[in-house]
Amino acid sequence: MFSPETLETALHRFRTHPVQMALTLAGLVVGTAAIIVIVALGLTGRAFVMAQIEGVGSHLVWADYEGTVTSGVSRELADDITEGDVKVVEARKDLFVGVTPLVTLQGKVTTLSRSTTLNVLGTTPNYPVIRRNVRVVQGRFLDDDDMLQRAKVCVVNKPLYDQLFGQDGSSDKTIHTLGLTLEVVGVFEKQVDTMGQGEVIPESVFIPLTVAWFFSPTHRVDLMFAEARDFSEIERAAGVMGDILRDRHRPGSVYRVKTMTTVLKVARAISFGLIVIFIVAAGVSVVVGAVGIMNILLASVEQRTREIGLRMSIGARRRDILLQFLLEALMLGIAGSSLGVLIGVGLPLAARLLFHQVTIEVSSLSAFLAFAFSCVVTVLFGVFPAYRAATLNPTEALRHE
Repeated sequence: MFSPETLETALHRFRTHPVQMALTLAGLVVGTAAIIVIVALGLTGRAFVMAQIEGVGSHLVWADYEGTVTSGVSRELADDITEGDVKVVEARKDLFVGVTPLVTLQGKVTTLSRSTTLNVLGTTPNYPVIRRNVRVVQGRFLDDDDMLQRAKVCVVNKPLYDQLFGQDGSSDKTIHTLGLTLEVVGVFEKQVDTMGQGEVIPESVFIPLTVAWFFSPTHRVDLMFAEARDFSEIERAAGVMGDILRDRHRPGSVYRVKTMTTVLKVARAISFGLIVIFIVAAGVSVVVGAVGIMNILLASVEQRTREIGLRMSIGARRRDILLQFLLEALMLGIAGSSLGVLIGVGLPLAARLLFHQVTIEVSSLSAFLAFAFSCVVTVLFGVFPAYRAATLNPTEALRHE
């Protein structure tokens, strides 16, 4: 399609005006590199967010009691989730790896010479394994002996621990709340910062569930968490949990059963949307670069009008002139896109060497698409200058000064 003569003529422009060509390609290089870098940042950010969500239990299913819709039902007969419900759900070994109940109580504790509301959470030893939102940083978590002996012990959130004890280096520390003296056996911190949302807040302590039931003779459960055995079975597991709760209580009782699948879907949708928006923004840079190339090609047509007329007078066809300028546009696109790809891929790879704690993802597909997009846009913006050059009148072109 392109003859050697056409190629040589197109390359002549690069050799005679290198600075002008380099400045013209700057926008195209930046735009192409930006697309690749933005995709890399988007994929890395999405992977990080997904890891955080999955780190606190992508297989998690949880339920709570919302109320009874039957009119005239006394709150004294509320159909709260109970210990019996937990045992029935736990018996479904085909769907659930484990179940952990949670009871929430409100107490008071004195910190920094003032009274602070304390979030007292009664639960079982497997809570960190099922819920996966806390990790012990000092001491231990609750164990089976604490449950059996109804031990008055607690595990304290680190921010609260620092407020209560500061630089106190003694080994025996206690908290007085709910009329109990609780021995501190461990300190925990949250796996992921939820900005104060969720059942665990900075002013939280865990106590054995059997101790929490001192204050709830009916063995009420405020939240029931379960880990699904298979991610593909999460929706079924949630349905079974809801059915169990409804079957074991009066008609009209409403139970809210949730899973992490909705959170994961929303997170993926948001990250995908942000990547698309930023890619469009980077694509504008490519278009701006292509406009610059069109401008330089139009200037080239003006400067080489006499040359074009001379070529056409000695036998060059309009198609040859058209192909010559399209080839120049394509070569500019290839040169700018290639340099942009090198920079766009090189920056994330270099960042890998500096930030070992984060896995930076580089998409080879995004590099290919960015290269192809930049080349196509450049050629499209080169059509008008090429058409203008090909439609010049040879006689008038020869008289052009």
